[in-house]
Amino acid sequence: MKLNWQRISLHVLFWAVYVPLNAILSCILSRKALEDGFQESIIGEAFSLPVKLLLTYFIFYYVIPLYLDRNKIWKLVGLLLLAFFVATVLYRLEIAFVFLPIFKPDEVYNFVNPRGLLLTEFDLFITLAAAVTIKMIRVHYKSLEFEQELMREKLQSELSFLRAQTNPHFLFNTLNNLYVLARKKSDKTPDAIMMLSKIMRFVLFECRAPRIAVSDEVKVIQDYIELEKLRYNKRLTIDYQEDMDNPNTAIAPLLLLPFVENSFKHGAGGTTGDVHILICIILRNNQLSYTVQNTLDPDYISSEKVNYSGIGLRNVERQLDLLYPDHHQLDITREGGFFTANLTIDLLPT
Repeated sequence: MKLNWQRISLHVLFWAVYVPLNAILSCILSRKALEDGFQESIIGEAFSLPVKLLLTYFIFYYVIPLYLDRNKIWKLVGLLLLAFFVATVLYRLEIAFVFLPIFKPDEVYNFVNPRGLLLTEFDLFITLAAAVTIKMIRVHYKSLEFEQELMREKLQSELSFLRAQTNPHFLFNTLNNLYVLARKKSDKTPDAIMMLSKIMRFVLFECRAPRIAVSDEVKVIQDYIELEKLRYNKRLTIDYQEDMDNPNTAIAPLLLLPFVENSFKHGAGGTTGDVHILICIILRNNQLSYTVQNTLDPDYISSEKVNYSGIGLRNVERQLDLLYPDHHQLDITREGGFFTANLTIDLLPT
């Protein structure tokens, strides 16, 4: 069995700290000055330490585990009392037949002195209480760490599931665009396939990293815009604005693209008239401000909820809640014939 040296070191440290502290407490209780009684108390602690070790680790590794079984509560109480009784007897025997004969051979020792028994019980109780308290604190923090680890794994699993939804959803919508071009027998179809290949390479491979540069996310948005331009031609007007002080700032992948995809699907795809799409990306001091706005056909608005309840934006909202809790704000409005999404993210340094 491999020894846990870190755990052993912590136990050694506890007893190394406990022995002098308890020696000081002994001097205080016996009303002796530290310079007069500390050395004697340290020696006494060293002699009584084996008994305390036996009591403490018997309670730790045999008695306390029984507490987990509620049907053995009386056995637990009985073992505690028995352990204290045996430890008291050993403690008193050690004083009578080891410590005093060596250091105070002329002193008469009363084995059953009530005051001495009380002090022995108090000493053993203080030792056990200190050890158990520290162990319970350590167990509590380990339990918290375990719960946090489970929570992180749960959130990571949910995030992976959300991203797994995003990829086929995005691919499905983009293939629809290629289908339209193919039906028209457009000469632009090969170019569209090449652009789709670039975008899917990004979505399937580069997005595996937990964080990517904002510039990489912006680049795929630009590629997607060019792909959509092939389909909608002149009836589509795009106002693209970009202002970034540090394009290498890290961001979770595929948070911005779904808004653009949504604007084309329900803006250009939801009407037969002219369409205007505004995309504005501003990054200043790790603060990202992102706006996507598209015109909407009034009849289209009344017949459908602009897919706000669909996979795309709902998926992104959940990812934002997981990745940037309390560090983002998303406002979505449908007013004056426009669908507008305003997203602000505090991209904290990672």
